[in-house]
Amino acid sequence: MELSTSRFGTITIEENNIYHFPEGLVGFRSLKRFALIQHKEDSPFLWLQSVENGSFALLLTDPWSFNHDYAFELSDEEADALCLNEQTSKWVYTIVSIPPGKPHAMTANLLAPIVLNEEQRIGRQVVLNDDQYTTRHLILNEMWRSVQQSQAAG
Repeated sequence: MELSTSRFGTITIEENNIYHFPEGLVGFRSLKRFALIQHKEDSPFLWLQSVENGSFALLLTDPWSFNHDYAFELSDEEADALCLNEQTSKWVYTIVSIPPGKPHAMTANLLAPIVLNEEQRIGRQVVLNDDQYTTRHLILNEMWRSVQQSQAAG
């Protein structure tokens, strides 16, 4: 399928590479089909591009690339909605925000990660009930904290 996007121009997306989000995303419930697009080769970032709206894409990253302690548990209801079990291959990403002209102030939404069932191509944004995480975790601060912990551990 060809998709005209504001960020990437016209791109080709295979149907089997589209993830279905039955409930949409927080604040964007009507958008239900998305494709993952690598930002650049060897980049820690990728894009969650809407198939229904070519001008809507979210920047994502693997939360463990900057916060090695990140952890959460999916409820049984969330795991069922994603058709997940212990053997199911899944991916977890966080949405990244970069203020214009201030890449050093980029943040990640650790409170509402994107969880993907890789096998069945089902996605869900999970809102955690955990006060240790926020919607605006400073990524560079987290990276620095991880480096300091590694150095202290020897």
